[in-house]
Amino acid sequence: MNARPSFDLLRSPWIRVRRLSGESDELSLIDAFAQAESCSSLAGELPTQDFAVLRLMIAILRRSHASAHGVEDWGDLFNLGRVDTAAVEAYLQPYAERFDLLHCTTPFYQVAGLSTAKGAMSELSKLIPDVPAGHAYFTTRAGPALEAMPFAEAARWIVHCQAFDPSGIKSGAVGDERVKGGKGYPIGVGWCGNLGGVQVEGSTFFETLMLNLRLSTKRTADDLPVWERPPPTAASVPREPTGPLDLLTWQSRRIRLDHDGEQATGVLIANGDALHPRNRMNAEAMTNWRFSEPQTKTHGDGNPVFMPLEHRPDRQVWRGLGGILAAAAPPSTAAHRPPDGGWLDWLAKLRDDEIIPSGQPLRVRAIAVHYGAQNSVIDDIGDDALSLRAAVLGDRRLRVLAVDAVHDADTAARLLAGLAAELGEAAGVSGEGVDTRRSHGREETYDALDGPYRRWLAELVPGDDTDSKRLAWQHIVIKTTLEISRSLVEGAGPSAWIGREVTRFNDRVVYLDAALADVGFRRRLREAFPQPDDQPNPAPHEGKP
Repeated sequence: MNARPSFDLLRSPWIRVRRLSGESDELSLIDAFAQAESCSSLAGELPTQDFAVLRLMIAILRRSHASAHGVEDWGDLFNLGRVDTAAVEAYLQPYAERFDLLHCTTPFYQVAGLSTAKGAMSELSKLIPDVPAGHAYFTTRAGPALEAMPFAEAARWIVHCQAFDPSGIKSGAVGDERVKGGKGYPIGVGWCGNLGGVQVEGSTFFETLMLNLRLSTKRTADDLPVWERPPPTAASVPREPTGPLDLLTWQSRRIRLDHDGEQATGVLIANGDALHPRNRMNAEAMTNWRFSEPQTKTHGDGNPVFMPLEHRPDRQVWRGLGGILAAAAPPSTAAHRPPDGGWLDWLAKLRDDEIIPSGQPLRVRAIAVHYGAQNSVIDDIGDDALSLRAAVLGDRRLRVLAVDAVHDADTAARLLAGLAAELGEAAGVSGEGVDTRRSHGREETYDALDGPYRRWLAELVPGDDTDSKRLAWQHIVIKTTLEISRSLVEGAGPSAWIGREVTRFNDRVVYLDAALADVGFRRRLREAFPQPDDQPNPAPHEGKP
């Protein structure tokens, strides 16, 4: 008699990691905890996959230390230098069957017996976001690679699917009362797809696990991960999340993996638990939150509505640092700030209580999916990180300094964008051509300041004089901006140096050439960044190149 097929995620390798040596490896769930201090990070197929697996592991770690609360207990766990694997194994043992990918009644993150009225299954490509439907030429995966898949990889993609699956029409599962005409109509993206994901990283994966583990004292008894709840069915009963653990393992989809006992051969993906991201800041810590005036008006009960602060795919993460650090909202908007308790407040407590030193090097990583076509496809995946010291997260002075420095870069980008546009006008360019030059000038500035800003930020330490640090950064901005302006002016061409009459917004006609555009730019630069008397002001170019 053949044994029942099984793939035990607790003992079978499936989590991809990167060792401190730089080599990649594949570990079981237990071993990923046990060897976390010898790994630098997760190393799955996509950064969003790593984000989803990290959330799963944080939920397990939190429940493994259910009696631990507050920064002191956190410090005791952190000072061990490794995960208490015995505690993790003891916690997981009663739920071992829920971590069997192929279990006949409780398959991991799936619904046993899930089916459509026609008994149809989909191709495995439905699980993998880098295989756009109908556009296989965009991917390195093709042919047999999509007809079958190792169980280890399938497990990773199932975790990812629950977190980031696009919206759109899904298979209509038997037993789901929402199905119409055999179809499951859109309920929104997977829960994490709503977020501008933020995770804090240390020098080892153990540190990363701990830095994202909040030991809040506010947990309620009914806040449980999915494996401690009754196995889900095809039906979805509308409900509110009970807390962080619930959201870390939220089942946005109903899934069933098809297999031949040796590997995965197909998948069924149906709608799961729908959830609007409005005002979930008390339960979701791995994102920042912003006040939404449109949502507040739409909701209509008079209370402010907060939505996840999404990351923009077209700019580096440091350009949105003000939102990430939530550093300096004006007093008039104080009522529009979400309550304390997010990841930033937790790290500030750890620093203030000297549980982690102010000089502790950290990386803030921003991860997000950008959807297109009514959120039914994945257009892009954003992944960027900033290295900084714990003091920047916990010290309001340094946080304000870091954000003010971004504003300096914004000012420089705006000035150079204006110079690029004026040089275009002087050369006879008009309409969209001027807008294009303005955009290129702006992006060239940000690209040039990207490396310098990251280095400047990483060097901020406790006790720094913020005035001198700001001045040092402004010197970098001025020097970089002048270098770009010189290149723009020298490359403007003969037509721009001859110049022409142009019409301004007030219908005033003025003469403009490259030299005049350059002089005006440098005047505005001096006004934006006034320097001490002992610092030279930028001088204009002398004549054509």
